Amino acid sequence: MNSWAQNNQPLSGKRVFVTGAAGFIGSQLARALLACGCRVSVLLRRSSDCWRLRDILPQLKIHYGDLSSLSFEEARAGLSSSDMIFHLAAAGIDAGKPDAEAILKTNVLGTLTLLKLARHWNVERFINCGSCSEYGKGHFLAEDAPLAPICEYGVSKVSAGVLAKVFQQRYGVPVVSLRPFTAYGPFEARHRLIPHVILSALEGRDIELTAGEQTRDFVFVEDVVEAFLKAAAVPGIAGETFNVATGRATPVREAVVAILSLMQTPAKPLFGATPYRESELWESSGDPRKAEARLNWKAGVSLTEGLRKTIRWFQENRDRAGATAYAG
Repeated sequence: MNSWAQNNQPLSGKRVFVTGAAGFIGSQLARALLACGCRVSVLLRRSSDCWRLRDILPQLKIHYGDLSSLSFEEARAGLSSSDMIFHLAAAGIDAGKPDAEAILKTNVLGTLTLLKLARHWNVERFINCGSCSEYGKGHFLAEDAPLAPICEYGVSKVSAGVLAKVFQQRYGVPVVSLRPFTAYGPFEARHRLIPHVILSALEGRDIELTAGEQTRDFVFVEDVVEAFLKAAAVPGIAGETFNVATGRATPVREAVVAILSLMQTPAKPLFGATPYRESELWESSGDPRKAEARLNWKAGVSLTEGLRKTIRWFQENRDRAGATAYAG
């Protein structure tokens, strides 16, 4: 029996609806849900690049729609009822291309549509994907830390999370929110830090980077997916929010050096060749203790092992297409 299925037997046979299934985390979650024996429906834009889903597309029930414009009435009429909703679709993940109007339409109004749908379907669980961007900067941040986002994306995620909490309290929609920190691993978009370093090294190119002093809490994507499965399966946690974090703040420079060391490449990191972004988040790591206590979840893959797995995947799949900034 697959390890996903072994650890998450309560999900077997459930009808689940996933947004953001074409994205980095969402695509791997869709695979895991299938392995758990779920009947998986997904919402995709017709323009979505489904390269991450090609091998499992025949097993998915696909609905087409765009959360930035999908109304509740359209969703109610066109979508099949499900037992659970996993909401991972988001606009604005690429911090270099902020479009406040598009971000708010998708991440806030789109979430509102899905919450209405969850209430109409009387779902067993609505798993909302928040973000570490909701906090702003800080180390070992707990779920009750003040929310102080420094970009439009973070603001939209705070707003969506508050909206979900209102639907939990006012209408009894059983919402569980997760705030992943910096997920990485196979299938990540090639413009992101870790894939960019790996692919540049594979091509023998020196790598232009910032000075790399900013810190991130790097969480391997398989661990992130396991947290989503736990959030759906563990009883008695409706209304709660959980960090998906390791608790370790790793300087970007350290992560880059580790990648190049593991690859034993002559490619050199050119630290300081690229300026920091104006909205740079300098410190970011989360307190994982609540997830350990309530979800029985803990990141099990070390950064070194996760980087090894990621390097191996990109070595074997270096010609695969990258993903767009919108995971929908």
